[in-house]
Amino acid sequence: MTKNLNTFKTMVSQLASADIKIPDEDKCINLLCSLPDSWDSLVIAIGSNATTLQFDEIVSALLTKEMRWKNMESQNGDALSV
Repeated sequence: MTKNLNTFKTMVSQLASADIKIPDEDKCINLLCSLPDSWDSLVIAIGSNATTLQFDEIVSALLTKEMRWKNMESQNGDALSV
């Protein structure tokens, strides 16, 4: 996810340097649409609960979800090795 976010932010920065401004909500929609199917539940939750999309909040939610998945994988690996 970090790599995906960095690539996305780089593209947005390149567009901004060419004087192409992308509204925050459009950035959110493009980012969420670029995610693989495994992120669908989070995308649906964000879309159904948000009245306005804030890019920083979306990024935070994505990184939090990724950390949870990694922790679960780590715990499952620890449980299997016991």
